[in-house]
Amino acid sequence: MSPIWRNTSPEFRRFLLRLSVSAGLVLLVAAASGAGQSSKESKAPSGPDSQPTLNGMWKLNRDESDDAREKLRSAIQDRQQNGSSGGMGRHGGMGGGMGGGIGMGIPGIGGGLGGGMGRPGGGQRGDSGSDEQHARLRDLIQAPDQVTVAQKGREIDFTDAESHVRTLFTDGRKVEKPKKNSVQTQVKAHWEHGALTTDEQGPHGEKISHSYEITNEGNQLADTLTLESKRLNTPIIIRSVYDKSE
Repeated sequence: MSPIWRNTSPEFRRFLLRLSVSAGLVLLVAAASGAGQSSKESKAPSGPDSQPTLNGMWKLNRDESDDAREKLRSAIQDRQQNGSSGGMGRHGGMGGGMGGGIGMGIPGIGGGLGGGMGRPGGGQRGDSGSDEQHARLRDLIQAPDQVTVAQKGREIDFTDAESHVRTLFTDGRKVEKPKKNSVQTQVKAHWEHGALTTDEQGPHGEKISHSYEITNEGNQLADTLTLESKRLNTPIIIRSVYDKSE
C-alpha cells in the first residue's frame, strides 16, 4: 500500500473506492450498449434494395388468405345494386394477391360468379360489365398456389408452378411490354418501409398494386393486392399469405 493511501482517512478511502466502482460500472454499461448498437447496425439493411430477402419457395396458405372470389363477387353486386360511383376513386393503399393476369399468367378462378347476379344467358350485366370482363378481373386477382422467388440484387424473379416468370426491377429501368402469350413479364417496383411494392396497369386500364413483405419471423410471405377497375365502385384489396416451403 502506498504511503499516500495509508495517510488518507478511512472515509476518503471509502469514497475513492466507491468512485472507482461507479466508474467501472459506467464503462461496462457503455460497452454493452455499444455492442448492442453494433449488432443492430450489422443486421440493418445497408440500402433500399438489401431489405429484406424474399428468396425461397412459397406455398399459398388458404386458411390465412382472403377469399378473392368472394371479394370480387361482393364488389360486382355492389356495382349492380348501387350503380356507378362516378369514377375509379383514389388508390387504396398497398395491394394484395399474387394476381395472375398481370404477368403471372395464372388462370382465373374456376367457374362463373354464380347465377342470379345478372341477366339470364350471361349477357351484359349493366355497367358492371359482361361475364367475359368479370373473368378477366378474376384472372387479375387470383393468387398462384405456389411461387418461387429468386432475388438477385435489384432484380427479383417470381416463378409460378406453370413456369410463368414475373420479374420486378427496383432500379428504375424501362421495362419491356409483355408480348402476346408471353410467359415472362417485367414490372417496375420499389422498396417502401421494408415491403416490395409495385404499381401496374392492367390490360384494360385497371390500376394494380402489389406489396410483398416477409412476416412471422421469416416463415411467411404476405402479398397484398389492390385492384381498381372502372367496372367496380371501390378498390378490391386482397391479402394472400404464403408459407415457406423447404
